[in-house]
Amino acid sequence: MKKIAIGDLAKLGIIDERPNGPIRFLPNTTISEIALSFKDKNIGSTPIVDEDDNFLGVLSERDMAIKLVAAGRDSDLVEAKEIMRTENLAHAYEHHSIDYAIEQIKQKKARHITILSEDKKVINFLSLRDFLVAGLEINKDLIKKQSKIVRLQLLIPTTLIVTACLLYTSPSPRDQRGS
Repeated sequence: MKKIAIGDLAKLGIIDERPNGPIRFLPNTTISEIALSFKDKNIGSTPIVDEDDNFLGVLSERDMAIKLVAAGRDSDLVEAKEIMRTENLAHAYEHHSIDYAIEQIKQKKARHITILSEDKKVINFLSLRDFLVAGLEINKDLIKKQSKIVRLQLLIPTTLIVTACLLYTSPSPRDQRGS
């Protein structure tokens, strides 16, 4: 089966097209502002980028809970750059296959992967759920094709059996002369 590139997922209608890229923040954004956006957008993780949209790191709810709340820090005074993760991050380029992206997520023990353009700009931020939905959609088409093949495989022998039965039970021309 042909490997599908990450960049093709939106073209195939499997994930939403994001013409402006994913929700992302600058490193000097306060955690309180990011937390409000998480609440409003129902998200739990986001890429952190510089002014040119270059990927710097990732900030998640877990980072906020452990590095901010548990440490008793004020979310209005702490900026993303102080608690974001910058090492061992899952990322891939849009030309990489889905399999590659999932392997990156597994190796990095991540829940999200940042998708970069060839010039290293953040263009998407996908979750494991996005890949699960993509797999289901891709397999749905495969299952439809396999179902058609199975129907044809059943139809051909059935047609042959019916034809043979009709030929076998039809009176032969010799039987018709004797009557």
